[in-house]
Order: sequence, then C-alpha cells, then structure tokens
Amino acid sequence: MKFTCTQENLSRGLNAVGRVASKNLALPILNNVLIVAEGGVVKLQATNLELGTTTIVRAKIDQPGRYTVPAKLLGDFVNFLGHEQIHCQAKENGLTIVSGHSTTTIRGISAEEFPVMPTITSPTTVTLPARELATGLEGVVFAVANDESRPEISGVFIRAQDKKLVLAATDSYRLAERRLDLLQGEQNHAGVIVPARTAQELLRVLPQSEAEVKIAIGDNQIQINFDELELVSRIIEGHYPDYEQIIPKTWATTIVVDHQEFLANTKAASLFCQPGINDLTLEADEKQLALSAANSQQGEHRATLSAKVTGPKTTTVFNYRYLLDGIQGLAGDEIQLQLNDGQAPGLLQNMKQVGALYLIMPIRQ
Repeated sequence: MKFTCTQENLSRGLNAVGRVASKNLALPILNNVLIVAEGGVVKLQATNLELGTTTIVRAKIDQPGRYTVPAKLLGDFVNFLGHEQIHCQAKENGLTIVSGHSTTTIRGISAEEFPVMPTITSPTTVTLPARELATGLEGVVFAVANDESRPEISGVFIRAQDKKLVLAATDSYRLAERRLDLLQGEQNHAGVIVPARTAQELLRVLPQSEAEVKIAIGDNQIQINFDELELVSRIIEGHYPDYEQIIPKTWATTIVVDHQEFLANTKAASLFCQPGINDLTLEADEKQLALSAANSQQGEHRATLSAKVTGPKTTTVFNYRYLLDGIQGLAGDEIQLQLNDGQAPGLLQNMKQVGALYLIMPIRQ
C-alpha cells in the first residue's frame, strides 16, 4: 500500500473515525484504524464491535492495499504535522510516513485481523437534514437511562412513523420525545433501540447544516450516511416501553410561563433543595407560578412568577435536575407546563416547537 494525500484531509478523516476505536487489551486490533487504499481514495475504518465508522480521504494511490495502525497514535501524530503533502507506505515493519523533512514508522497489525463491517439487508430507509437530526438527538439523549440492569432503556428509541422520524429516551423518571419531518421515507418501521454511545458519537460528527442524512434501519443494525462518513451500529435487543400509554390524554391545569424566567428561577431555587432528594415545589395559582425549596442546612427560598394559568390550583413536587433538563431542552420564548395533580406526571412543551415534548414524573409525597 502506498499513497499521497494532504495533512488536512488525513487529519480530518482520522478525527472523524478515531474516537470509535476502543482501548481493548483482549483484542488489540480494535485499537487500530484500518487504512484501505483503492479506487483513487483512502478509506479509513474504526470499530469497537458495537459501532463502526468509515470515511473517505481523497488521495493519489500509487499502490493499492490495506493495513492497520493504532488510531490514537496515528491521529495525534498527523495533527502535529504541517499543512503539506504526506506520503504513506505500508512495509513489513509498519506504516512509514514521510512529510517535509521527517520520516516516521508506526508499528501496525495485518489488515486480515480487522473485523468485517456488517451490512444491512432489506432496511427501511429515510432521509432528513443533518441539522434536524442533531437538534432532535440533543433533545432526547440526556434522558437515556444509565442502568445496565435495564438495557431496553439504555439507548435512544428510533422509529419511522407517518413520514416522521420519532426519537425517544427515558430513564423511567422522565421521557423526552422528538418528531422530525422526513425529506424522504414513506415506509413505517416499528423501531429500534440505538446505544447511547452511538447517539453521542453521531451528535459529535453530525454537521450543523442542511446536508442530507440517510438512515437505514434493519433488524439488527442501523446505518447512517452523510457527506463522506458512514456509521453502522448494532441495536439493543429487547422491547422499548410503550411510553405513549403513560402520557395523559387530558390535563386539568395548564401553565404558560416565560422560558428564561422559569429557567433562571429554577436554578436559583435548586440551591435550597434537599441534597439527594432535589425536591422543588411548584404551586400553580391564578396568574402565577410559585417555586419553593428548603433544607435545614442552606435555608429556604420562594419565588413567584407571572404566568397564564387555566384550571384549578395545583401543587406538584419535582426533582429539580429533571425539571431543569426539560426546560433547557426546549426552545422558544415560552414554556407550557401541564399538570393533573401532585401524583401524576407533568408535561413540558413549547407550543411553537412542533414535535417536542418532555414528560416528568413527580416526587410523590
């Protein structure tokens, strides 16, 4: 294998795929990036057996071939090189890199040991803008459960329904959902559970642009393609909870409050919540919403916000951390909070942000 490319292109490609490579003592090959030179391009691949990424680097191929070297070492080294041509050649003792006045050899492993990337058969395929997918993932991924004993809620649920891509995440204390309009995709799919790490890596590499993202959902994997990057991830086995059943169909009390005022006052009140309980009391009355908290060590706090309130008075106690996540995850000038009673969940929405909701369970007294 022998090729020439620019430092900038190789660095960009390695940064795109390198973080997926895992530190694996049992399988050292997983620490490596696979470099494939063929067809006028250099293909870079990395995998941790849960998620695999592939990208393309423009290059002049002098001799086709393939080789693997440690992803982090190669990425760090290339980042230090100047913006000039890089000449790479696989030899018996490693990958030789010539740039400027330096010659470097990085020890590697035969490409024969590198895992074969899976392919998806008969997928459901949808397309949407990259910016929309990034915004949707940001709006749900924080609610994923960090609980290995419940793998079915340790990822983001993704399904295609009625020309929309539905994203949902829950840890059983709160639920975040986003419904995104599709550019293409008529076929429905019952849904798959994507590991949180896959969602986070996708967020890292997604461009904030109108670039089209193609998602192929299969029975065992999900594949995401955009620009010159491809991600293939396994899915989590199991059935995602039928969360729509726990969302109340009717609400007794509806509160509309200024977004930034609600956010700032929730943060202020959180300083006085009881550690470990994080209890913040919300009291809705005519034309106002009161936030209060108290603990024996810090003191007590109460603030009253102007609000549009319809329905009876109600008092509900929430974990302030979950409440803050919901407020921060929504856009717009106003937040709508709907409640039934102190024992039922509350629903946060911005009515101008179509397709976004956040359900939060109360701290039952």
